[in-house]
Amino acid sequence: WTSSGCVSALPARRFYGGFEFLWMRAHFDQNVAMIVDPPLGNTLTPFNYSANLTPRVWLGGQSAVSGAGLRATYWRFDEAAAEERATAVAGATPVYLFVYGAGGNLSRNAYADLGETLVSNHSLMLHTLDFEGTQQFSMASLQCLAGFGVRIAEMDQHLRGDVYDATNSLWEVVTNDLSFQGAGPTVSLQIQRCLGNSRLSVFNGLRGALLLSDAHQGIYEMKDGFANELIDVAEQTEVLSMGEMALGLQYWQPIGPRAQIFVRGNYECQAWFDVGGPVDSHSTVAFSGIGLATGMLY
Repeated sequence: WTSSGCVSALPARRFYGGFEFLWMRAHFDQNVAMIVDPPLGNTLTPFNYSANLTPRVWLGGQSAVSGAGLRATYWRFDEAAAEERATAVAGATPVYLFVYGAGGNLSRNAYADLGETLVSNHSLMLHTLDFEGTQQFSMASLQCLAGFGVRIAEMDQHLRGDVYDATNSLWEVVTNDLSFQGAGPTVSLQIQRCLGNSRLSVFNGLRGALLLSDAHQGIYEMKDGFANELIDVAEQTEVLSMGEMALGLQYWQPIGPRAQIFVRGNYECQAWFDVGGPVDSHSTVAFSGIGLATGMLY
């Protein structure tokens, strides 16, 4: 307990762990499922990701003497967008999808002419694993926990656009397989401020990371019912960055002489820069949503 009557961020001489239910939605800079091209102007159809459950779990411990400790955190996002479909008709022809690779130096497409149908799908998977040394400290009425360590991350995206002719035969295909695996330094800060002498506190979480990553992009194009096929491949080593912020309310409750549990509700947003999107290799992917976390200190 602090002098204000609020439970401290991480009481000393204790192990702690928790689980967070995050309902997150993916957003993209270049969010293109298809383009409908009528005689005057174009209409972009984006991929629509709904909010889905993406879990996070953490486990750590802390020294009684110095307030220093260790913590491991794992988070996973693995979802697919709703399928998008459009048939090229008079006044809305053609319907097409272009994919760009190697920073815009490659370009492939799937093209639906009059009477043909373009079907587009996209999926995204992201894993993160953080290993950190932590340090608890106070600043006036704020209880803080700083973390310094290594983040390991892996992302895979898959786009597929299929064109079917009037007989429902597969006529054209374009795919974009985009992935990276990386590791690098991460810095985090958790801040709590008690509301009066209650067990309720305001919670704020911040994180940033730089990842030295091996990035891979493979583009496949098929034309004329498999008469023409080709594959473009781009392999690069890149430094990628990300930022994360959460804000919410947290409530602590003692259980017995040593244990305490907490419940936290918060809003969270993340931005991953230059990791690519459905149709390109260098754009921003963002995540936003709400979380409900629970855990125990012992």
